[in-house]
Amino acid sequence: MKGTKRLLVITYYWPPCGGPGALRPVKFAKYLPQFGVEPVVLTRKMIAYHSRDEQLEHDIKHVKVIATESLDPARMLYLLGMRQYHPRPWQKPIKQAMNFPDNKLAWLPFSYCAGIHRTYDSIFVTAPPFSAFLTGYYLARRTGKPLVLDFRDAWLEFPFLPYTGRAQKAFATQWEKKVINAASCIVTVDDNIKQALVHRYPNAAQKISVIPNGYDPDDFVPENKASTFTLTHLGTVREERNPEPALRAVQCLIASNRMRSDDVQVQFIGYVEQPYERIIKRYPFTAITGYLSHRHALRLFSAGHVGLLITTGSKYFFPSRQNEYLASGLPILVCGTSKGCHLIEDAFKKGYPGWVYDYDDIKGMQTKILTLYEDFKNNRLQKGETPYKEFTRKNLTGKLAELIHNL
Repeated sequence: MKGTKRLLVITYYWPPCGGPGALRPVKFAKYLPQFGVEPVVLTRKMIAYHSRDEQLEHDIKHVKVIATESLDPARMLYLLGMRQYHPRPWQKPIKQAMNFPDNKLAWLPFSYCAGIHRTYDSIFVTAPPFSAFLTGYYLARRTGKPLVLDFRDAWLEFPFLPYTGRAQKAFATQWEKKVINAASCIVTVDDNIKQALVHRYPNAAQKISVIPNGYDPDDFVPENKASTFTLTHLGTVREERNPEPALRAVQCLIASNRMRSDDVQVQFIGYVEQPYERIIKRYPFTAITGYLSHRHALRLFSAGHVGLLITTGSKYFFPSRQNEYLASGLPILVCGTSKGCHLIEDAFKKGYPGWVYDYDDIKGMQTKILTLYEDFKNNRLQKGETPYKEFTRKNLTGKLAELIHNL
C-alpha cells in the first residue's frame, strides 16, 4: 500500500454551511483516509448563509479544520449580527460589481497566510468561489507542492453570475489560464466543463479528469411512503428552475376533475428564492420545507412517489443531485431540456423510468402526471435502479485519491 499523503483541502464552503458547495468536499474528506490520504481542511470562520447543515459535521469529526478570518461580505454580515442571509434581486448589481473574479477575494490573504504555515504533500482547491484557486496558485508557487483544481462549475461560463464588461472577462480569463497552467491535476464535476477547458487549453487535456457528484448509500434510510401522491423537487429553486409550468400542469388536472386536490402534493425540498416562493404558494397543493439537513432531505425525497427536476439552463447548468435522484429509485419527470442533464437523460436511455418534456409542454406533462397518478392509485408505480452504481461517494473519492497518489 502506498504511504499516507497529507492533503491541504481549500474550500470556502464547509459545515455548518449546507448545500452542494459544502457537500462535495465533506464527502471527499470523509472517505479520503480510507485511501491513504489525510485531509487538512482550510476554510473561513462563520458566515451569514442561507443554508445550514450541522449534521454534515458528523461525517468528518476525524478531520482537522483550520478556520481563518476573512473580509468577504458574508463574513462581514456575520460579524454585524446576521446569521441567515437571503439573496434579493436588488443585491445582484452589487455582486456583479465585485465580480473580480467573485466577492470572496478578500479571503485570499488570510487563507494564504494560514496555508504557508502548514505541512502537506499537495494542495486541493474546490471552486466556486474561483478566488480560492488564486490561494492555491500562490501556495503552490511558494511551497512547490503540486496543485489540484476541482471545478464544481465552469469558470468563464459561470452561469449564476456571468462576467460582464471587458475588465471582468479579461481578469477571469487571465487567471483561469494561469491556474490551469500551474495545476498538476484538474478535476471537473461534468464532462461539459472538461471539454470547454480542453478547447481553450488543449495541452492540458491529459491532466483533466471528470469526477461527478455521486451518492452516498449511508444517506439513504428507508422511509414510509407518503399517503398522498407526491411529486418532489430536491434542491434550490431559482430563476432557471421556475416550477410554474409543472404546477400549471397539475392545476389543470385538478380543474378538469381528473385528479383530486386533496390527493396530490408537489413538494419543494431546499432553499427557494423569494420570487419563486411567491409563485409556488399561489398553488394550494404545494409544500415548501425550506433547507433541510442532507440526510433528512434525502429521506423525505425518497418518501415521495415521483422525482421532479426542473431546468431551463445552458449545458453549464447541471443539477448537482442527479445521482441522488437516480439512487432514490423514484420515477423522474424532467421539466425543461438542458445538456447539463445528460447524465440523468442517459440513465433514461438505459431503462431508468424517466421522461423529459420541453419547459412549456404543459399538455405533455399533464398526460404523464395523470398516468403516474393512476399508477399510484393502482399500486403499480415503477421503481428504478440507478445504472451508475459505481458513482458512490466512496468510489469517486477513491478515484480522486488515486490522482493524488500519482502526483
